[in-house]
Amino acid sequence: MNIRFLLFGLLTLVFISGCQRDDICPESADITPFLILRFYDVEDQQLAKAPQNLSIRELGDDTTFVSIRSNSSTLTYFRYSQDSIAIPLRTDSGETNLEFILNTAETLEEGEEPDEEDEENPQNTDILRFSYTVEEEYLNRACAYKANYIGLKVNLERGEDDSWIQNIQILETNIDDQNNAHVSIFF
Repeated sequence: MNIRFLLFGLLTLVFISGCQRDDICPESADITPFLILRFYDVEDQQLAKAPQNLSIRELGDDTTFVSIRSNSSTLTYFRYSQDSIAIPLRTDSGETNLEFILNTAETLEEGEEPDEEDEENPQNTDILRFSYTVEEEYLNRACAYKANYIGLKVNLERGEDDSWIQNIQILETNIDDQNNAHVSIFF
């Protein structure tokens, strides 16, 4: 019995001492930042305004909406109504092309009619093309690299319907954290 206890203790000690501080990436470590967008009223540009039923998807992908994961939950930008959002940018290329869809209709079952509200506020799509240079920064052995986005530019393309986005202002051209808004959108 003493030999088993001694062997167990010795193995535990070897296992614990084998882990070094940099083998585990702490939650407080810098990560690749999301692009923070804030929405404002075009008439009163100091007033934050939430776009109603906003959905965001990558250009050319008609079925999958942009989503972000945090800890154990996933937030999908489908019929989202808040005055700020955090979106991921592509790290495998220097461009992210997204469709911003205002007044996204509910998914209807076959034969269902849209609500009157949907007919009064028709769906409206604008395309935002974000271009940047991806610069990788080495953090440590456990966390590896994080991507920073340098020289952010935004190009607005109006969809087939009238543009709902009236103006875009870039607040931070270099995105290396997600503490403050990087882009303001006025509508």
